[in-house]
Amino acid sequence: MVPDQGLLQPLNRVRGRPGGPPAAAVSAVVPVQPLVVRGLVVTFGAVRAVDGVDLDVGSGSVVGLVGPNGCGKTTTLRAVLGLVPAAEGSVRVDGLVGGSLPARRRSAWVPDEPGGLDELSVDELLALVSALWDVRDGFARRADVLLGAFGLHGRRAEQLGSLSHGQRRLAAIVAGFALDRPLLLVDEATAALDPEAVLLLRELLRATASRGRGVVVATQDLHFAESVCDRITLLSAGRAVAEGSLDELRSRFAAATLEAVFVRALRTGDRLEEARRALGDL
Repeated sequence: MVPDQGLLQPLNRVRGRPGGPPAAAVSAVVPVQPLVVRGLVVTFGAVRAVDGVDLDVGSGSVVGLVGPNGCGKTTTLRAVLGLVPAAEGSVRVDGLVGGSLPARRRSAWVPDEPGGLDELSVDELLALVSALWDVRDGFARRADVLLGAFGLHGRRAEQLGSLSHGQRRLAAIVAGFALDRPLLLVDEATAALDPEAVLLLRELLRATASRGRGVVVATQDLHFAESVCDRITLLSAGRAVAEGSLDELRSRFAAATLEAVFVRALRTGDRLEEARRALGDL
């Protein structure tokens, strides 16, 4: 499975935003961003899992949520979808109130993997997603292209529970991208994917953004985030500790790479040095 731009050409020919106003009307109104989050707070008991996060995701951009385990990446995405309630703050998806049914249908969601659906085949998963989002136009064609790109054509009739973690992850990616919504949320982007699938996912994310969609990618993979994201929000303990383009972050932290930015922004240098000393005693 070698990434091939030709595989993405059918998707690149899909133009326009589903359900949006006609082209003549767009110039007469102020453009609406795919996602605007202000002061988002999500609590679980006394724990503030997300603590005052702001996000702006413009059309044609890929925004990364980057941070360690438990920093609030997945919870932020789930709050955008309305899967967990926000204690404070506001979410607008394509101009609609976040969590409402219309807003959910303007969003596509790629979870870590499609949990709880092991008895469904790949084709049944795709049919379910298409029906739940009420997306028919072009869905089957886009899904067919993506199944071929990711090498899943021969697995269409197999149950998800019989597939490897990586293959289930690919099935979730196909379902989410085939929806072709104004906002795409991708959780743990590279989890369980082999190197070739990661390369193809990177190209697919850029192709999706190039068609005017807004994309949010939650990931711990610093190198992947650096290669695909236009802007990055670094999260720690539920809070945004830094935000900006790669150039802005590198300049602010006097760092050559996102890895160096991460170490300085989250102040992990001391912990890394302690770990090095401990490993030296083994």
